[in-house]
Amino acid sequence: MLGKNSFRRIMTIFMVNILLFTALPIFAFAATEPWDEFSQYLPQETPAVKRDLRATWISTVINLDWPSSETSKISNTKERVQKSMEELIAILDKSVEMNMNAVFFQVSAEGDAFYKSDMVNWSRYLTGTYGKDPGFDPLAFAIEEAHKRNLEVHAWFNPYRVSMYTNEATIDSLNIEKSVYKEHPDWIRTANNRFVVDPGIPEARQWVINRVMEVVDKYDVDGIHFDDYFYYEKEDGELQDVDTYEKYNLGQFANKGDWRRNNTYLLVKELSEKIRVSKPWVKFGISPSGVWANQKDGHPDGSNTSAGLPHYNRSYADTKKWVEEEIIDYIAPQIYFSFGNPRAPYGEISQWWTKLVKGKKVHLYVGQGLYKVNDDSDQYFKGTEAVEEMDRQLKYNISNPEVKGSIMFRCKNLFDNNKQSVVDGIKGNAWRAKALVPVMPWKGGKAPNNPTQGRMAVSSKGIQVSWVDQDPNTAYYAIYRINKNEKLDVNADDSSLKLVTTQRKEANGLQAFIDKAEVDPLKTAYVVTALDRLHNESTGLTIGITLSKYFNDIGRNYGWAVDAIDYFYENKIIFGVNTGMFGPSLNTKRGDFILMVVRALNLKADFKDNFSDVSKATYYYHAIGVARELGLAGGYGDKFNPNGNITREDMMVIMARAIDLSGMKLQSAGDETLEVYHDAHLISNYARDSVARLTKGGLIAGSGGGIKPKHKATRAEIVVVLHRLLKTVG
Repeated sequence: MLGKNSFRRIMTIFMVNILLFTALPIFAFAATEPWDEFSQYLPQETPAVKRDLRATWISTVINLDWPSSETSKISNTKERVQKSMEELIAILDKSVEMNMNAVFFQVSAEGDAFYKSDMVNWSRYLTGTYGKDPGFDPLAFAIEEAHKRNLEVHAWFNPYRVSMYTNEATIDSLNIEKSVYKEHPDWIRTANNRFVVDPGIPEARQWVINRVMEVVDKYDVDGIHFDDYFYYEKEDGELQDVDTYEKYNLGQFANKGDWRRNNTYLLVKELSEKIRVSKPWVKFGISPSGVWANQKDGHPDGSNTSAGLPHYNRSYADTKKWVEEEIIDYIAPQIYFSFGNPRAPYGEISQWWTKLVKGKKVHLYVGQGLYKVNDDSDQYFKGTEAVEEMDRQLKYNISNPEVKGSIMFRCKNLFDNNKQSVVDGIKGNAWRAKALVPVMPWKGGKAPNNPTQGRMAVSSKGIQVSWVDQDPNTAYYAIYRINKNEKLDVNADDSSLKLVTTQRKEANGLQAFIDKAEVDPLKTAYVVTALDRLHNESTGLTIGITLSKYFNDIGRNYGWAVDAIDYFYENKIIFGVNTGMFGPSLNTKRGDFILMVVRALNLKADFKDNFSDVSKATYYYHAIGVARELGLAGGYGDKFNPNGNITREDMMVIMARAIDLSGMKLQSAGDETLEVYHDAHLISNYARDSVARLTKGGLIAGSGGGIKPKHKATRAEIVVVLHRLLKTVG
């Protein structure tokens, strides 16, 4: 037996160990979060991003988003059309409010049309009746209104679906002219309790391609978009395409799955080629389900997931092959899962796709499950956790260089009351600033010429900024607001924080924008760039309050120089120091001044020698050689010091010599002429005669009673002096 003292010692040691264990830092045992392994893409603050596709799907099938079911049932055509237009404009305005730059508009959900088609009937969702003329062209209207707001429009097709239902009423409605159900009954199958066209029939595939190309050729769409409805069965074999397989396979594929995948591949490849020939700027993309294939199902190249609907097996769409062969321009997997989803986590799936597109001429956009917010069993899509989850997903997308944007499913959810906390969170953080659509270099296009002749004026409506653009390649403008004299790198990501708006181009010529924000016009400037329809961006034209036609930095304090500056620019004697900037207060090198004089007077002379410090490689070599030969340019022995700044007195000496060279003679003047200047004693001996003669001739005058002979001449002063010189010599 243990004695009392031994027992006490053992209990003491036991209690000490218990206390030590419980005193260990909590973080040593903290549970990991499902997104921890992706922390490199989850910075504390969401970074600014200049290029980021931001969009929403506008679902028209069964009136999910547009037009509303109530509107489609309005019997009065004029009233229904007006209401339909108002509803679509509200969606587009909401998209702009959310800082989006594209919409994916469903134009054919059931082998039908939301556009004027020669091939298929008007959609039943426009009027409640299949084939009934809605009284307007929805796609044409959508394009016009979206482009006004500078939103891309991607026409979204469901390639094979013919109807959402198979009941008698649906069958009766489909038995009309231009209905594929009536005209090609041998193509029709049933899948997922819906009528579909059999994707294995080559003529049916051509029918899909022709439908799409009708829109490409007739409408000014920016993209063509397919979702995940290729093969879409409720259970394997429901489509009953065994006969089709036996008829068209011809022993090429060992199993029906590979044959089906080839059918889908052929559709995508053939359509892609036709689009690129017809309109190479039109983008073509696919939005499959989130998971290509699960590794656990025998696909070593698949993701580490347990998804129930991987599209390689269920839709028979080998999107991995499409990306690898670059037959599409973008892939937009529907990753409608949270980071914490145990079967298909957001991070795992996103990483799989980013690795697939890396180095490929294919953009990756992520389909986001906005519809799940507060309407799903996943805890991460509920309440405040939903706000954090969506913020986390968008932060991941923005921080990952392979992810080029996000698409929200679907647009009506942007208006839902129970999703507003998430919607507000998106707008206030990840999408707090506007962004431009990423460029697809392989699609062609080039940056337009810079806008010119920028002007800024204050009106009762706000600050009006105007510019001129004659480049037919320009589609729209990006307008940035900056502090006056601030420099802006329009290629930097943080330039998005200065991006006020994008604005569609009017006809060639004068363009204008009114900024209604309350800003001080004297402390504010704008940078305007031109972009083509593929979003290639020019360098910026800086515009501020100015008196000049061409430069934004000629304010009221340079009113005395504006005529000379504009004249010299128009005559290509002098140019700006930056796009839209003249730099009136900058000093000028001696070499540059001689170049201006030679250009202004169109001086010519043959010369053999030049100053020893004037290199033949310099742009002013010839001008200085001419000036030396004519006796216009004096140096310091055999050196001219071309990179030194010209002083006011040296400028006057050269000006007097130029007048003498012209054949005109300035009147002689003595030192008494210089007495008007309180700093006349500072004028160098070699310059006194020139300054006196120019003063007597009224060509120069001091400022504040002085001549400041040793001060460096500014660009504004030089241009004014040269302007007077030109007037003097005619």
